[in-house]
Amino acid sequence: MIRMVKSSFASWQVVTGVCIALGIGYSAIKFLRLNEQGEVSREMRSELSTGNDAVHPFGVLDYIVFSSMLVISAATGFYHAFSGGGQKTTAKFLMADRSMRSLPVAISILASFMSAISILGIPAEVFIHGAQYWTMVFSFLFVIPITAWVFIPVFHGLGLTSAYEYLHRRFNMCVRFCGSILFLIQTSFYMAIVLYAPALALEVVTQFEVRKTVLITGIICTVYTSLGGIKAVIWTDVFQFFVLFGALVTVIVMGTIHAGGLAYVWQYNSEHGHTNFFEFTVSPTARLSFWSLVIGGTFNSLSLWAVSQTAVQRFLTAKTNKEAAKSVWYNLPGNLIMFSMVCFIGMVLFAFYNNNLTELNTAINSTANGSLSDTDNGIKPHYTPAYQSSDQILVYFVSLEFGVVPGIQGLFVACIFAGTLSTVASGLNALATVTFVDIIKPWRAHRNHGNQSTQSDAQDTILSKVLTFVYGAVCIGLAFVSSHIGTLVKSVNSVFGTVGGPLLGVFTIGILSKRANAGGAFIGLVAGFLLAIWITIGAMVNKDPTTGDVLPHAFALYRLSFMWYSCVSFLATVSVGLLASEIIRCSLPEERLKTVDPSLLATFLRPKGWQPPSTTMYSEDNHLQLSDQVTHSLLQHSDDDGQLLIQDDSDHDVAENGLK
Repeated sequence: MIRMVKSSFASWQVVTGVCIALGIGYSAIKFLRLNEQGEVSREMRSELSTGNDAVHPFGVLDYIVFSSMLVISAATGFYHAFSGGGQKTTAKFLMADRSMRSLPVAISILASFMSAISILGIPAEVFIHGAQYWTMVFSFLFVIPITAWVFIPVFHGLGLTSAYEYLHRRFNMCVRFCGSILFLIQTSFYMAIVLYAPALALEVVTQFEVRKTVLITGIICTVYTSLGGIKAVIWTDVFQFFVLFGALVTVIVMGTIHAGGLAYVWQYNSEHGHTNFFEFTVSPTARLSFWSLVIGGTFNSLSLWAVSQTAVQRFLTAKTNKEAAKSVWYNLPGNLIMFSMVCFIGMVLFAFYNNNLTELNTAINSTANGSLSDTDNGIKPHYTPAYQSSDQILVYFVSLEFGVVPGIQGLFVACIFAGTLSTVASGLNALATVTFVDIIKPWRAHRNHGNQSTQSDAQDTILSKVLTFVYGAVCIGLAFVSSHIGTLVKSVNSVFGTVGGPLLGVFTIGILSKRANAGGAFIGLVAGFLLAIWITIGAMVNKDPTTGDVLPHAFALYRLSFMWYSCVSFLATVSVGLLASEIIRCSLPEERLKTVDPSLLATFLRPKGWQPPSTTMYSEDNHLQLSDQVTHSLLQHSDDDGQLLIQDDSDHDVAENGLK
């Protein structure tokens, strides 16, 4: 029976996908025929398109394409909620029984980090400021190897469920709790912005109301994530990735043709200073430079890829460490391709809106009242639409220029929703996991004085589902609040967006330093976070209300480029953390006697020939790796400040091989 259900579900997905592909194929053929006949110019290239009056409404095929994406996403969640016995254990709901292959994990992570904010925001950045932002793609040449070689082997080898369990095992519960709380606050606000920002852009252009968009996206995402768990998140992400990829390819191909061809797109950007890839200024206050995009971008991305629960949790669902590493490496070409695609769309937009009178302002930007002049090669000039925010430019472009082609608007809106769903789903699952594993379970152990919890795994699974649902409701609520106090919410999100650097720093000193201790790690984390908060708030207070830039006479740290925030806070965390650790070691003789389990260090720092002790991934009742018994052991083996000591017989060999 189950086999029949699986077969029917897979067949239905294939049939639906084929129908969507046929519809888009028909749309592309119609577009090419119109273009050859010159009808595109008459129907689409409105010289005085100044806003919603010229926006094309959704057609039947648009609704079919868009609704099909939502239905398949929801159906995938329901399928994994009941197939294979359902989501009845925490190991299955939160970790997919650690049974995933590398490719779907890799695609899932790639899709969730290609959020709707990236799809709309990166093309707008290139459209306004040029292709300089494209050089950030080089940062992935460092991010992916560091993640695959340094962080993931340690996390996967320990059999963790939450990344912040590592902070407990390496340092103490206090550091773990601080890291978990920072993640929960940061991610909750980020999920709200991910829900709200694209909804606002869609409302202005397509007349989709913000509240309806937020509700549709939030409810669908919350339901299938609450029921289907991490496996539903991963497989819906895979489907949504292909929607994303197909839509972006369609926009690139049709947009390039519509703008005048690939050669013209490059020529126009080059002639107008938009191929400014390499700006080698060394000033840290420059808005963007090659160094801030590559070096600063590396630290920004590492905080997401290497230590954020949203990524680490899915890496840890892989069957083996080898599969986990492969899922990281697959994202190297994946990121290079996807990032380049959205950047190139920005160049297409700039080449299409090629009127020399166009003023590229980030606020009200309309050249419809100016006069047109032909370009040298006969390409017809076009006015920019009257967008209220630069993030809307791509939505306007697709609606105004391709709205008459059946299915294209539906595909693009499905692309934006797919980016939102994939990001929010992974965030909700990570929020529930961190709350359950890093807060509720240790609190139970403390309340029971280290005794076995009376809660069954089935009850814990239900609790995890409820937590997912609650966080979904919270994120929807925050998204609605942001529609009324958007400036405040964006400011708060910017403040908590600075926690990535300090968290990356505390994980780094734990994995790469044999001498770091709990006290030093905590002091470093606090110092790095306070520095980041100080810089962020100072920059907001000293911002020019007209241009949005920091005032030129402001304190130097406030004028620091936003790309350097994570790097600076990371360096502060590491330097203060290591210095404080050395002071503590010199002041407290017992600190010098403590040893570090080599499994908590990077693989290249472990003693030669050292092998980890054999461990059982799951207990008989399929509890998570860090079960109540292990939590009890951690609490029992902690000294007064929480530093983990290796005392029991099973770890005797590890203690002998420990590193001073």
